[in-house]
Amino acid sequence: MKISKAEAKYSGQIILIWTFINLIFNAFGLLITKLLDKAGYSPMESIVNEFIKPLSIQTLLFGLCLTLGFIFLKNKKIAFYTFAIFQVVVFHLIFFLNLKIHPAIHFESTFSNIGMVYLSYSGQYLIDILYLYFPVNGNFENGAFMPGNIGTFYLHWILLNLVYYFVITWISIKIVNLTIQHKAALKLSRKLRIRTRQNSDTETL
Repeated sequence: MKISKAEAKYSGQIILIWTFINLIFNAFGLLITKLLDKAGYSPMESIVNEFIKPLSIQTLLFGLCLTLGFIFLKNKKIAFYTFAIFQVVVFHLIFFLNLKIHPAIHFESTFSNIGMVYLSYSGQYLIDILYLYFPVNGNFENGAFMPGNIGTFYLHWILLNLVYYFVITWISIKIVNLTIQHKAALKLSRKLRIRTRQNSDTETL
């Protein structure tokens, strides 16, 4: 199976809009966090590693998943959301692999764990605003990652990020479709004006 030229162009437009929206939302998240917590806000040590790299990885994975979805899936509505669905699977795999049951159910990992690194790169600064009001407390010393409240951790690190991916994908599709409709309407309007002018010239003759 292969992707058609029209599908390639369409998916390319979605990837472009998705990337732009993701960039704007994350920049907005950083700005709001800075405005709401001027005293506690600390600037990035490296804009490349903490902003550009994560967003680039997200865009790369989104583009790859969308392309594979268009190639292998007959249902294009599902193909649009292949990245979000992929994230659902990966996020929960990481979550359940790091769950411990003794002495009670809790999440236990390290910041260097590949799963935690992936979750960090998949996080959103817009969602991080919630940390100002609902912080994730726990044991984070010496590289350990043990949130005290598993529910708050799941909400911040898993659920809201997944909702975010589904939402910005939906917005991207809507924007691209509206742009296509607008271009089609302009093209039709142009044709009608030309036809009207030609009819007018014919009547004059």
